[in-house]
Amino acid sequence: MRLPKIKNRFSFTKKDKRTGKIQNVGYLDMTADEEQSRCSLYFYGDIVSATWESMWYEEDKCPQDIADFLNQLDGYEAIDIYFNSGGGDVFAGLAIHNQLKRYSGHKTGYVDGLAASIASVIMFACDELHFATGAQAMIHKPLCIAYGNADDFKDVIKQLNLCEESILDIYEEHTKEGVTRDKLKALMAAETWFDGEKLSQYFNVEIEERAAVAACTSDYFERYKQIPEALKAAEGTRDIVDAVLAEMRNRETQRIEAEKQEILADLDMYGI
Repeated sequence: MRLPKIKNRFSFTKKDKRTGKIQNVGYLDMTADEEQSRCSLYFYGDIVSATWESMWYEEDKCPQDIADFLNQLDGYEAIDIYFNSGGGDVFAGLAIHNQLKRYSGHKTGYVDGLAASIASVIMFACDELHFATGAQAMIHKPLCIAYGNADDFKDVIKQLNLCEESILDIYEEHTKEGVTRDKLKALMAAETWFDGEKLSQYFNVEIEERAAVAACTSDYFERYKQIPEALKAAEGTRDIVDAVLAEMRNRETQRIEAEKQEILADLDMYGI
């Protein structure tokens, strides 16, 4: 048995939005061996535009975070990307999508709980996409808060329309045969929420026989009009998220202990 070489360990923390306390929520080991190299990337918060915002809440991501992540891969061939995000900044999301799209390694996406708004655009940077049973996605027309005179608003409308066309270009690359651009525009205009089965009617995704494992809270939920009742119940309920994180930590601890026992058994076999 060849033991994996751990090249980097990244610790993850989050700032509780209720108490303001920093909590450890796990770590990521980036390993490599001669046959295969993989790493993991989590979009488990909002998509924000600047580093100072993502530093405030560690689960949030900005384009610079992704640039830093990719720059540290050092030849890694594959990335497993996990999604549980309520969305966020359009331009930041488009930048992240393009960063990941340019990366030459194979990217496998897993929607664990939710990929809403611009997070649903980022997920289509993956070469293959898996959707957990019970997970959801949402697409809608881009929106913003505007201020100014009539000419300013004309410019805002023009920019929003350009953003919509850019998003449609990305969606259209991943649609099933027969799904037209006009149909996608109608779905976006209606703010459409999808479960896995409905999403697979329009897009090329694989549905996994496993339950969605993570609740999601987002600062952007208040901007959406058609939020499913299940998500409304979870909105702002950090206890659900904390329980999920605790379960993730527990599973990680069990995994590490099992690996340790396996390594010790191998060493004992060789008299070490």
